[in-house]
Amino acid sequence: MLTTLRQPRYLGLFALTVVLAAICGVAGTWQLERFHQKHEANQELRADDRDRPADIATVLGAATAQISDGRAQKFRQVTATGTYLGAGETLLRNQTVGGDVGYVVLTPLRTSTGVLLIARGFVAQTGAATTSPPVPASPSGTVTVTARLQPAGSKPDRFGRLPGRQVETVNVAEQASRLGAPVWNGYAELLAGQPGAAGLTPLPEPDLSNPAGGADEPQHVAYVVQWYLFGILALCAPFVMAAAERRREQAAEPQSGDPDAEPGSPSLDAQPATGRAAAKAKKASLDDRLAGRS
Repeated sequence: MLTTLRQPRYLGLFALTVVLAAICGVAGTWQLERFHQKHEANQELRADDRDRPADIATVLGAATAQISDGRAQKFRQVTATGTYLGAGETLLRNQTVGGDVGYVVLTPLRTSTGVLLIARGFVAQTGAATTSPPVPASPSGTVTVTARLQPAGSKPDRFGRLPGRQVETVNVAEQASRLGAPVWNGYAELLAGQPGAAGLTPLPEPDLSNPAGGADEPQHVAYVVQWYLFGILALCAPFVMAAAERRREQAAEPQSGDPDAEPGSPSLDAQPATGRAAAKAKKASLDDRLAGRS
């Protein structure tokens, strides 16, 4: 087999498989890094969900000097004390809860250090998208709420170009401009039973089986095994092909004593001289008996 592998065509094939194996190795290593990143992200989000609620200013810093964009604190439970600004309420459209399409009610909560956008709950769409459904009013006076942080978006919310007070995204900068006050990055989903949740459908708790989204952790592990296995198979391919070719060559060679072997083949020429002489003498004796000479 080694003689076969030293042929130029096999040397070229081996070089190609080395390149393919290297590519598979890089892909497998990348998937391994993606697995570690996904695992760490999931662990952080689960830890945020388990942490005890803390004041919004402690978690994100003062609204005028925030220390985070809110993405690293996703699912973190926060508390805030202030008054709802019903006049600044908006409806986040194209949301789905429990199979119903509708709106998430976003009501600003003014605190002593800034404004926190509170997602009070969900209201189903009852008519055409050109009209907004009625929404229960937020409570008056000072309230203290506990809510779960969510990161905001960066796309324009199209407020004023949509019916009623509807918006397409939670854009903190545009909200702050309309309210004339500093607004914390992100928004907070009100927990069930909190002030302001009455009359609205509670927002579902996050699915923590794979909170970071995308492929599950076991999928990344499967991808790692898959790419490394492809690389090993690529390196084995020249040896498997050479072994198969050698078996075909051996099967094509005539065997010793084969009656179908062509004249001059090794099976006839290799007979010992004594064997040929004995066969010739036996034939002569038979001829004499048939001729009556013996």
